[in-house]
Amino acid sequence: MLTLKGISAGYGELTVLNDVSLRVDPGEIVTLLGANGAGKTTTLRTISGFLHPASGTIEFERTSLVGRGPHQIVRDGLVQVPEGRDLFGSLTVLENLRMGGYTRSSGELKSAFEEVYDLFPILKERGKQVAATMSGGQQQMVAIGRALMADPKLLMLDEPSLGLDPKTTSTVFSVVERIRERGISVLIVEQNAVQTLKLADRGYVLESGEVAVEGTGSELLEDTRVKNAYLGL
Repeated sequence: MLTLKGISAGYGELTVLNDVSLRVDPGEIVTLLGANGAGKTTTLRTISGFLHPASGTIEFERTSLVGRGPHQIVRDGLVQVPEGRDLFGSLTVLENLRMGGYTRSSGELKSAFEEVYDLFPILKERGKQVAATMSGGQQQMVAIGRALMADPKLLMLDEPSLGLDPKTTSTVFSVVERIRERGISVLIVEQNAVQTLKLADRGYVLESGEVAVEGTGSELLEDTRVKNAYLGL
């Protein structure tokens, strides 16, 4: 579904990613782990079209994404929920969700709202509330809901549990599993490595912009190097 081969990318003269290769297959949850500065967010931004790779290939459903803009990639069915959520804080919940569905026809929006409200009933209750006045957990629900309004085939989540309490974090992970059950693949960058690896089919560990370890979620949970460096075990 999504394949990166030999991707090098960065900011100006600063190279962050060096020869990164990974894949996400249909129906999978794949996690990307690593320390701060390892290149996780840069990887997602490169896939999303916000950064252009210096070398390598990115294909989504056998179509090259290199050179395509973020709005085109969203229309292709690949949508990112950024770290920090990046909501339109002065807009209401309903308005934020509508912004996510800008690629959909008016006839499709009703079912899109119903699907989001099925995952997050509170968003229907709080439709008229200004997004900036919501709690961090509620804002994360809006951010994920907004992304789902675009009808993604693959959803990329960047630190979805950042700043959330344990109960809300558990809710977010439960939603990720339900999203996969709906046939949407997921690529997730997450600080909560243990919980993410329990959920993920496969994972990759980035070190200094390179893939250092890869394997199934269960394999990485048992990997001594991963345990010592990222799992606190």
